[in-house]
Amino acid sequence: MTENKYDVAQVEKIKRWSPVWIIPIVTVLIGAWILYYHFSHQGKVITLITTSAEGIEAGKTAIKSRSVDVGMVESVVLSDNLRQVEIKARINNGMEKLLRKDSAFWVVKPQIGREGISGLGTLLSGAYIQLQPGADGEEVNAFTLLDAPPLASPDAKGIRVELDSDQSGQLNAGDPVLFRGFRVGTVQTSHFDPARRKMRYQLFISAPYDSLVTTNVRFWKDSGVAFDMSAQGMRVEMGSLTTLFSGGVSFDVPTGWDLGEQANEHQDYQLFDNKNSIADSLYTVHKDYLLFFNDSVRGLLPGAPVEFRGIRLGTVAQVPFLQTAFKQAIDDNYQIPVLIRIEPDRLAGKLGDNFDLETRIKQAGDHGLRASLKSASLLTGSLFVDLDFYPQAKPWDDERVVNGYPVLPTTSGGLVQIQQKLMMTLDKINGLPLNPMLTEATSTLAQSQSTLRELQKTLKSVNKITESQSMQQLPQDMQRTLRELNSSMKGFQPGSPAYNKMVDNMQRLDQVLRELQPVLRTLNNKSNALVFQADNGNDPQPKRAK
Repeated sequence: MTENKYDVAQVEKIKRWSPVWIIPIVTVLIGAWILYYHFSHQGKVITLITTSAEGIEAGKTAIKSRSVDVGMVESVVLSDNLRQVEIKARINNGMEKLLRKDSAFWVVKPQIGREGISGLGTLLSGAYIQLQPGADGEEVNAFTLLDAPPLASPDAKGIRVELDSDQSGQLNAGDPVLFRGFRVGTVQTSHFDPARRKMRYQLFISAPYDSLVTTNVRFWKDSGVAFDMSAQGMRVEMGSLTTLFSGGVSFDVPTGWDLGEQANEHQDYQLFDNKNSIADSLYTVHKDYLLFFNDSVRGLLPGAPVEFRGIRLGTVAQVPFLQTAFKQAIDDNYQIPVLIRIEPDRLAGKLGDNFDLETRIKQAGDHGLRASLKSASLLTGSLFVDLDFYPQAKPWDDERVVNGYPVLPTTSGGLVQIQQKLMMTLDKINGLPLNPMLTEATSTLAQSQSTLRELQKTLKSVNKITESQSMQQLPQDMQRTLRELNSSMKGFQPGSPAYNKMVDNMQRLDQVLRELQPVLRTLNNKSNALVFQADNGNDPQPKRAK
């Protein structure tokens, strides 16, 4: 039987590389290169922290700097503690140099502020995140997303100063900083410092106006309308239109002072309530004196002036001054202690360069110098301390120093003095013997009326004598004398002018005495009824019929 050579298959291995594999290999290489290029040219991922992601959407909200897209928001998620929002954004390649420690991010959207309306372009395009490049060399990856744009860029030329104030709510971020009414800067931040227990404000004064800030400038609150009622009277001030509604802060060098040296960055200053209060801070040299008043100190406040015949010598420091122990009991002629400060610099150039105020005050105390409380304003009831000479004052024999403070003698003054004199006058009137005088006057009036009646009888008798026959037989001289006497007496007859005037005067005197009796009874019951209104007595009750 013949064997078939095709019954067994022969397997031959192919040793050549097929060109078909070139296409997939090239495709893989291209894909790998694309992935490498994509990831190698991606920008830096940063984190923005905010409390609300209103208007921000992942993949849609762009990050811009000077209206140029520099990044895109990739994700918006809540933080691990669920109290904040974390926004992941990627910055375009090559824009990492914009990210510095002092870079600022904020959301741009339509809003109305004190500078006007802004962000109207986002009504159609949607909100976006604005990036303000920083100047600090340190790079960071996390930033705080601000609600509003910063008032001054970190690289802006100018100077930043710090203000301290004991009161809150005086300034807000964005308020203007003025120099003689011209805006030169802005209030940047406002926060409370718990360590110092004061309000802390940061101001930015832009160049070239930063040269105006020197070591001798003073800052004060510049309100739109300032209304002040103090011991100096009532004062109304109206600021510029810039501060009319929102307020602001002004600064300047006090009158008569040197400009001083250029201020340093972040130098500290004090914020005064108004421009007038700056003058009190200029007098740092003072001598303290202690006053003891028997009168009420209601209306006397710290800061009230101490004057000598209209010239201010100092300031009231504390009312009442109770920091030291005084040997006096409240039930034994208690006196109110008041601490004042005599400031010699206020008299510089007014009384001579060699005028020793402290020595003169000691000498003047022996010659009647006394301190008294006087009214500064009847409208507000405020008081001030007045120093003047009272020659009738008693010699000052009390101790001159109490707990280290020299004591100045005091006396009652102003309305208290007037009240005391009025009370003394009323006491003297009350001590007069008015009742005997009224009795005597009434008796005199009755006697006068009796005398007039007797005079009328006498006139009638004289008339009869002159008309009788015997009168005709008298000598001519005697007749003439009697006729003259008769004519004179007729002037006092009823119906004559002299008689009517006399009767009228007596009736008026009687009426005055009757009207004076209720006043005298009131003064007997209450001696100060001329100053204070007396209580109305009970209405008379008619007696009922029996």
